Amino acid sequence: MRHSLKRRVKFRLSVISLSITLSLYFPYEAFANDDIQFNTDVMDVSDKKNIDISQFSQKGFILPGAYSFTVLINQQSLVDEDIIFYPPDNSTTGSEACLSKNIVEQFGLKPDMREVLTWWHQNECLNIASIPGMTVRPDLGANRLAITVPQAYLEYQSSDWDPPSRWDNGIPGIFADYSASFQSTHPSKRKSSYSVSGNGVTGLNLGAWRFRAEWQGQYQHTTGSDEQTKSKLDWSRYYVMRAIPRWQARLIAGENYTKSALFDNFRFAGVSLATDEAMLPPVLRGYAPEITGIARTNAKVIVSQQGRVIYETQVPTGPFRIQELNEAVFGQLDVRIEEQDGTVQTYQVDTASIPYLTRPGRVQYYLAAGKPSAVGHSANGPMFATGEFSWGVNNGWSLYGGSVLSGDYLAMTAGIGRDLMVLGALSFDATYARAVINKYGTYAGGSYRVSYAKRFESTDSQITFAGYRFSERDFMSMNDFLSARTRGVLNNNSKQLYTITFNKSFRDLGMSFFLSWAHQTYWNRHANNRYDASLAKYFNFGDWKNVNVQLSAYRNQFNNKTDDGIYLSLSMPLGAQASMSSSSSVINGKLSQQASYSQRIDDRNNLQFSTSMSESGGGVYGYLNHLGDNAQITANINYQHNRFTSFGLNAQGGLR
Repeated sequence: MRHSLKRRVKFRLSVISLSITLSLYFPYEAFANDDIQFNTDVMDVSDKKNIDISQFSQKGFILPGAYSFTVLINQQSLVDEDIIFYPPDNSTTGSEACLSKNIVEQFGLKPDMREVLTWWHQNECLNIASIPGMTVRPDLGANRLAITVPQAYLEYQSSDWDPPSRWDNGIPGIFADYSASFQSTHPSKRKSSYSVSGNGVTGLNLGAWRFRAEWQGQYQHTTGSDEQTKSKLDWSRYYVMRAIPRWQARLIAGENYTKSALFDNFRFAGVSLATDEAMLPPVLRGYAPEITGIARTNAKVIVSQQGRVIYETQVPTGPFRIQELNEAVFGQLDVRIEEQDGTVQTYQVDTASIPYLTRPGRVQYYLAAGKPSAVGHSANGPMFATGEFSWGVNNGWSLYGGSVLSGDYLAMTAGIGRDLMVLGALSFDATYARAVINKYGTYAGGSYRVSYAKRFESTDSQITFAGYRFSERDFMSMNDFLSARTRGVLNNNSKQLYTITFNKSFRDLGMSFFLSWAHQTYWNRHANNRYDASLAKYFNFGDWKNVNVQLSAYRNQFNNKTDDGIYLSLSMPLGAQASMSSSSSVINGKLSQQASYSQRIDDRNNLQFSTSMSESGGGVYGYLNHLGDNAQITANINYQHNRFTSFGLNAQGGLR
């Protein structure tokens, strides 16, 4: 028995020795073309008569067993995995790598290819022949398993983005994100006031499901026994959602806002299913609108949509540009700029889409059904259903359309988009709507839109959007219908809308130019206009490098009121961490001047001091921004001689 055991151990050691010897003398690449023949007499193996070495003559042979490999897909490192080599089914010689279903799921195969895969070894291992052109090359010396799959069978991949097949649902957890602002104002001759406002989202992640609750609140108190304290806290929205990666879509149930590029948007309670561009690589996604304006003091900027706050921040004195809005924002936005001296600027931004073009072969869609609702969670209209799509027919043409059905309301849209290559992109669509309102009768009419976008590479300029919409007098949108039905108010007075945004760079001159214009006319009230323009110039002056001069101007005509402003600034760096600037502004005919000093203290803290002079007197401003581990905190203080002193604090962060 001992003798038999010794023979088996000796035999296995001999096989291992032989395997190592062959690996050294005949590396994997040597097997790439033909089977190998060799003289066994050169081997000093006493038990060689009991060893079948015919299998070692096969190219690429690896002794069956488990090996640790770094798996590469088309030269891109995937995972470190223990790969088992088995003899092929119905064969006693050779070995093949067993690519498990877990590994294959990470290849990023297209759905139609995943459906035709076949398996071997009790349905555990991928049959490589089921993917035409696929190769598997193990390299024991480098501990690598190089897999090559034709690109046509794979989803889009890049170094900074993984396809859906490699995603997971994350871990269960609870979180609370918030943005909170505190404002304290102490006028010289009036009563002091305090206010706290905030908004945020709390949620629970459980598997693929995301449970969310959004809140917004405000507390305001003015000193004095005759003044009342005002407070309000609303849980403005409850919903649950989950991603469906295979469809590149997102399912949402609960309180939501319609997300449409064809119709106006409104709040509803129900369910929606829509393609989600966030599941696409960054280079394939759309764009988000931006908000521009000029703050006269350290100000709070609030962006809302139909009463729901979607963005809130504090900005220092001067021009600002908010580019952090979610790319999923659609429709009309309300912008409110609350100055520390008590004045308020308000205007609206129409976040119209660029011409409705879809990538060739791709279909984007949006489906929703439910009941319109108010902010207080109450129903605000009859049941409705809506759907829209956009289909990229080929490289040049796209078709799109949709409809809204709700009791006595019907709207239908059809459109076509055309890529004009060097001439830009153009789209046209027409919408027909019919509404029956018991109090007012039947309204039916059309609305027509032409959109254009073009980037001029030769002149380094871009029209990001230019469009025209015309609506007949009796055309009624869904929001108009709901307003007339629930409040007895007719708002179907929109007539024409022009929008344009233009950027131009003069690289040789170190200059850039920005222009935006929105013009809205109505059938029975005054027109609204919003103009924004800025011109910036960088230059060197002696030892001063990157000196910047900027001229910004705006005009806002809203509800038959005009608000004008112009702003001129000069800034220069003081070393790598500091800068100094001076500015002059004229707001509605009133001149003010300001000088500022900014210092980057470290990677987490920035400080700014300013002094100002205007017709109403002088003032001093302070502005500190701190990026903490758990929150971003902004603090500011403002003193106006003989007028007021104020202090503001804003914190944005989350608890997880």
